[in-house]
Amino acid sequence: MRFTRSAIMLVLAAAALPGIARSEDAKPTRLTADFGYVQTGGNSEVTTVSGTDKLVHLAGPWSFTQEASAVWGETEGVESTGRYGFSLRTDRNLNERLSAYGLASWRRNTFAGISRQFDEGVGLAWHAVTAKPHTLDLEAGAGLNQRRTTLEQDDSFGTARGGLFYGYDFSEKSRLEARGAYLVNLEDSEDSEGNARLSLTAPVAGSLALKVSYDLLYRNKPQPGLEKTDTTFGVGAQVTF
Repeated sequence: MRFTRSAIMLVLAAAALPGIARSEDAKPTRLTADFGYVQTGGNSEVTTVSGTDKLVHLAGPWSFTQEASAVWGETEGVESTGRYGFSLRTDRNLNERLSAYGLASWRRNTFAGISRQFDEGVGLAWHAVTAKPHTLDLEAGAGLNQRRTTLEQDDSFGTARGGLFYGYDFSEKSRLEARGAYLVNLEDSEDSEGNARLSLTAPVAGSLALKVSYDLLYRNKPQPGLEKTDTTFGVGAQVTF
């Protein structure tokens, strides 16, 4: 219960704080959503659906970001993929190069042995490169993790976090992004995990764009019989509002 209350308090705190405004010309609120769908029939029957959304609101030196993602797949009528996530993040600029952040996230990935997992954290971000077309942020922080496995084991522990974000603007609507984070379990350093995403968007027409992405999830100490690494390659349509 102590960790559950901590998770709720940090989520509420994250929702109450806005985040970083990088450009005075940026829209105060921006929503992007993408969707992918694949279905095969005949000799093989496979269905895969994926989708993400990202909502960013800017308010002076503050910003807040909400993100959600889902990947679901079925093979021969049996679920073969199920990965879901939701996160809230707030940032505040302290000066041109430094900002503070708070974040809270939930995820579920039963095929990787995770029934549910909550992560909460706070830290600092250093804006190492801000001159367009490049953007580079380096992050460091600490937090809490509450995990329930598919074997009905409950773990709660402190974490240390390192993160990186890189963006390159080919044009106003064409962008390359690479981001990743690594969480170190402070009670059992071998049970640490990381995630990374590489994505490229290219405009098609108006607010519609083509998006190609590659996701990597890593856990150094998975459950017996499971792989350390999960990857997802996706191609889909993205809409910006």
